[in-house]
Parts: sequence; C-alpha cells; structure tokens
Amino acid sequence: MRPVNFPASQIAASSANGDLVPPHRLIGLDVGTSAVRAAELSMHPGSPPVLEAFGQVGLRPGTIDAGEVVDGGQLSQALQRLWREGGFGDRRVRVGVAGLRAIVREVEMPLLPPDELQSAVRFQADEVLPFPFEQTALSFKVVGQIAEPEQPPRLRVLVAGAHQALIDALIGAVQGAGLELVSIDLTTAALVRALCDPRIAGQPEAVVAVGTGLTSIVVHDNGVLQFVRTIDLGGGSITRSIASALDVPYMDAELIKHRLGIPGAADDRARSACDRAVGELVEQISSSIRFFSSLPGRGPVSRIQLTGAGARAVGLFDRLRSETGLQVVVGSPLAAIDASRLPLTPEQASEIDAIGAVAIGLALPDLDGESFNLLPQSVVDQAAADRMRRRVLTGALGLGIVLAGLTGWRLLQVHDAEQQLATLNSQNTAIKTVDIPKYDKVVALRNAVAAQSALVVPLLTEEVDWLVVLNQISQYIPPTATLSNLTMTATTGVSASGSSPGVSSGHPSGSGPPTPTTVIGNITTSVITTTLSAVTTWGQSMSQSPIFTNVDLSGGISSGSTVTFGATLQIEGRAHGQRVAEYSVPTK
Repeated sequence: MRPVNFPASQIAASSANGDLVPPHRLIGLDVGTSAVRAAELSMHPGSPPVLEAFGQVGLRPGTIDAGEVVDGGQLSQALQRLWREGGFGDRRVRVGVAGLRAIVREVEMPLLPPDELQSAVRFQADEVLPFPFEQTALSFKVVGQIAEPEQPPRLRVLVAGAHQALIDALIGAVQGAGLELVSIDLTTAALVRALCDPRIAGQPEAVVAVGTGLTSIVVHDNGVLQFVRTIDLGGGSITRSIASALDVPYMDAELIKHRLGIPGAADDRARSACDRAVGELVEQISSSIRFFSSLPGRGPVSRIQLTGAGARAVGLFDRLRSETGLQVVVGSPLAAIDASRLPLTPEQASEIDAIGAVAIGLALPDLDGESFNLLPQSVVDQAAADRMRRRVLTGALGLGIVLAGLTGWRLLQVHDAEQQLATLNSQNTAIKTVDIPKYDKVVALRNAVAAQSALVVPLLTEEVDWLVVLNQISQYIPPTATLSNLTMTATTGVSASGSSPGVSSGHPSGSGPPTPTTVIGNITTSVITTTLSAVTTWGQSMSQSPIFTNVDLSGGISSGSTVTFGATLQIEGRAHGQRVAEYSVPTK
C-alpha cells in the first residue's frame, strides 16, 4: 500500500494560539517498510499528552527490507523532507527498530545490586540471544519480582537485543538527515505504550500491528511485555500474492487490493489470492497467541487489538476473530491523547489511528519510567559533546556582538578625541612653519595639545582588551562546563592579592605571601556542569589563565543531571589595552 502524505499546513500545530511553551516535548520516529512517520507530543502534568505535529513521507520500494535499512541515502532524503514539511519543533528523536534481528527475551536473575545486575544480565543474554555477543546491541529492564515458596526471590528481566549492523545502518541514515538520536527503542514496546488500556489490567492482551513488510505480535499485561514475535508477512505479502495470481506489477496489484471490498469491482482470482495470503497471516498470528497461552504461568489472552496499514486488508478482521475465538478491536492511539490542536479531518484522524501507533508510542514515556535503549553510549556521548560545542559557539558569538558594540562605542569616543588631537596637531604644524616667531602662541598651542592628550590617555589607561579576555575564557573553560548570564565590567585599577579559599590562583608563587596584582575588571557568571566534581575542575582550570585572579565559586544547586553555581573572577592588568603610548604627548 502506498502511504498518504499529510500536508504540513494541515498537520503542523499553529503557534498563534497563545499557549505557553510546554514543559516537555518528545518526537517519536517510526521507520517503516513503505513510509517514515513522526509524531511530536508535549507532556503537561495532570493532562493527557498533546499531539503537536504528525507527518508521513513515503519510501521508495527496497529502501527498507524486513525492518533493516538497505538504502541509507534514500532514507536520509525522506527524513529531511519529513522535517521540512512536518512542522516539528526539534531535531532530537526517539527511533523505533523492528525486524527479524531485533528481539526480546525474558530471563530470571537473582536479586542483585544495580551495578552487578548489568554485568550479570549481559552474561545471561549471551545464552538466550541468537546473535554473536560482540555483534549485539543490548538493553534490559526489570519488570517484576518472582516470589515462590521455598525459593529465593528472583527478578523478571526483559532483555532486548538487535544485531549491531541493523542499529549502525539506522544510526547512519538518521544522522545523515541532520537529526539527533536520543534513544533506539523496540517498536513492539512503543505499540504497547500507545495502545495499552488500563481498564483491562490483569488480563493479557495481544497487540497485532500489520505493516507492509512485517507483522508484530506482542502480548502484554498492563503495559508489561510478556511475549513478542515478528513475522515477515504483512500487507505487502497480500499484494504480492495478488500480483502473482494476476501477473500484474506490484503497484497495480496494490490498487486492486484496495478495491476488493467493493462488490463486483474485483477479479475472483484476486479475491482468492487475497484470501490465501490473509489465511496464512491469520494462521501465524493465531499460532503465536496459542503458543503464548501454553507457556507455564501465562493466562489466556483476553482480546486482540489490531493496528497498522495492512490491518485493513479485506477479510483479515473477521478471519482473525473467527480463528482465535477472541474479541478483536481496532486499536486507536489517538484515544488516549489530545489531538485537538491539529486541524485534522475525520479521514486524517482515521489514517493516523491506523498508521500512527508506533510513532506516537515512541514519543510517549514508558509506563514504568524505563524504556529500552539500544543506542550505543558512544553516540550519546558524541551528541552531548556536539551540543556543548554549539552552546559555547553560540555564547561566544553573543559575547562577540556585545563586545563589538562596546568597542564601537569606545572607538567613537577615542575617534572624537583623535579628531580634536589631529586638528591641534595640524594647527601646531602651521605654527611651526608660519608663526615660529610668535613663541607665546606656539607654547599655548602645545599646552592645548597636551590637554587634549590628557583627555585621551586616561580612557586608554583604563581600557581592558576584551578580545584577550574572551580568548582566555574559551581557552581555559573545561569541556564539561557551560556559561550563562555572563557580565564583564572594567574597574579602576585596584590592588588584589591571594585567592579564594579552596581555589588556586593558578599563578606561580613562592613560599612567601601572595604578590599584589592590579585588578582592571570583574567577571560574574553562572556555570552549568554535569557533576559536583566538575565544579572544582572548572575553578582550577580557570585559575590557570595568566589574566584571571581570585576565582571565587559560590553555592550551587543541582537539578536533574546538571549542577549550577555562581562564580566571580577578577581581571589582572595583563589584559590592559596597548594603545596608551600612541596618544601620549612627549614631555619635550
């Protein structure tokens, strides 16, 4: 089935509604066989998540095969187009991965501290995952505790694993589109988050997502995954069956498939081919659900939620209900979120309900606060370093603009004085060449020149070379720190000595008392670091600069993964401007 593209003008939320910026936004990115889809949600405490934007762009056949990236360049181009047209407010995304080489296994582990559990799980995963351990991206989370009579308590742990080649190809294509990966989750986990109905807690439920190339079957109990299976059948296999029966191209067979629901509008051979393919798909789904129910300690499945673009195939709904004997309902990811900000027509809302479960589920926080993340730590660290560099460059650019303005104002003052001085020098030259006999006039003019020089020199004496100061900040600031609220002021030269308690001045000293220095400026700023130890690192690093003294750190506050503290620095006379000699008048 060829996907429908949603125009950005119809789907992107308007910013003219006067709403405040939401406290937290997440973007889920679903990379499917026939299309890429993204959903942006904002989280408001005490209210349902709000759908801020949704978009879809079709993929060329063969770009994705069985959940794996085959043509990364085509995928990157599609993602760039999606971001141009979709009205998304950020480039940071949570991506889902699916396929025959992305699986979930449940293992039992003894009660262990968190630092020991990770190593133990990795060792256990080597025995249950079908890939070589060194070629596997791994993530896990604890989903429960097992307590049995006369048995030590154990942990139920879900282990998600994917072949590293699948992950690397996905990372390359997403980064090639200029997007930043926050996490890589399993699409099956995202399906559960999008469609979990708390009203049936305690009764296992099956979510069946029929895509173009793959069908995902996941059984959960109140959002906790209990069984996951992916089969390489979907809407595309039904289309191929029709194409083979009628000997027509794939795209023609796709159109024929959509007309099968119209009485008398389709060839009987097409109906028979569709029935056979649907029957094979239903058998795979039914056998998977029966297998789950036969596992020790598992209860019967209460119902099936059906979703995905391929779920609309003629006969699938009724055949699945008849084959399993279970209640079958159409899943609606929009039911649990607020989509009122988007100008959706009923047809568009129905389309999002059919195809948007994975993208919306990826943008939703996990029900127990902990999601799978198959993204390598090296990619996370590199993204953090890139963000830090962008912040430093942005801050430096802002400072440069401010300093340019201050410098321009100062230059205007100096220019006015220079103009006056140039005029007097011109008059002095005329006196020397024309009015030498008039000695008194020459003396008076020289005194006037000296008076004008006295106006210029004090300004230059107190001048701070701000470009030198900015260069020293950029040179000595640690990579783990970011500056904000930076204020730099010049002061009349005063003496200062020593350093703040606990922070070295960074300048050579002997065993005697500190040598007094001349302070010509002050800096106050707020410093944001990642850890408390980074606070000391910042102070020690800035104290190494030859122009800073008395580095003083005030109390900080910790907020989440950052530590913010205030700081003051004094600028020594080494940062004086060097233009005084140019405007001084010789004594003789």
